[in-house]
Amino acid sequence: MPFEYVPLLHVQREIYAVPRGMERFRKYLQTLLDPAGDDLALPPLAAINPMGKEHVAAYVDALLELGAEAVAAQATEEANRRLGLEPALKVSLAVLDDLKGGWTDRPAYELGFLSSEPRALLKRPWLALPCWTSEAPSRASVRRATLSTLYRYAHLLRRGRPRTLGQLLWAEGHALAFAGVQPWLEEEELAYTRAVVAPYRDSGRYPTLFACLFGDEAAKASGHAPLGLSPRAGSGLALAEALESGLTPEAALTL
Repeated sequence: MPFEYVPLLHVQREIYAVPRGMERFRKYLQTLLDPAGDDLALPPLAAINPMGKEHVAAYVDALLELGAEAVAAQATEEANRRLGLEPALKVSLAVLDDLKGGWTDRPAYELGFLSSEPRALLKRPWLALPCWTSEAPSRASVRRATLSTLYRYAHLLRRGRPRTLGQLLWAEGHALAFAGVQPWLEEEELAYTRAVVAPYRDSGRYPTLFACLFGDEAAKASGHAPLGLSPRAGSGLALAEALESGLTPEAALTL
C-alpha cells in the first residue's frame, strides 16, 4: 500500500504539554531528530511551531477529540484506492501555526510544496498533512487536507514539477476536486479572475505564481506586486477549470 497513515497528534500534544521555554525546545529536538542527531526521525514535525502558544495545544486537543487521526487514516485508504501510487510513503497530520503571528507562512509553504522537485520529496518519504491553526478544526477539513495533499504529491510524481502558472493551476484545481472542495467563486468574479490571470499562464516567475494563486493580500504581505485579485482567487479559478474540463482528477494524472 503506497500511503501508510501514521498517527502523530499525540506526539505533538506531548511536546506542547511541556511549558514554553528551553525545556520544551529540547523535548521537540529529541522527538524530531534521530538518536545520532543528524537526521529527522519524524519529518512531519519539522514544520510545526515548537514554541507555539496555548492556541496550538488547544488545536491539537480539538483534533484529537473529533477523531482526526481516524478521519485522516480513512481518507488515506481512499487515496490509495483511487490513485494506485508507487512508491510507499508514510503520511501524518501536523498542526501548522499560521495564527497570532504564527510560525509558518502558509502561502509560501503551500507554493513550495506545489512546486517541489519530485526527487527531493522521495529523499525523505514521510509527508505532513497540514492542519492550519487559522482554520476551524473539523472532520471535513481533515479529510480535505489529507486528500488534496496526497493528490498534489501524486501529481508531482506522475507529471513532474509544474513549470508555469497554467500547469500549476491544472495541478491545484484537480487536487481540490479530488478532495471534494466545492466551487466558491461567483460567476462574475470567476470571469474577472480568468481575465486577470490569462496573460500570465505561461509565466514561471515565483512572484507571479504567488500573486495569481493567493491574491493581493498575501502578495503584498510577502513583498510581491499585487494583480488585483481576491484571496485565493487563483485557487478558485483552478478548481472551476478542473471541473469544466470534464476529467476526473484520476484521469488528469495520466495526461
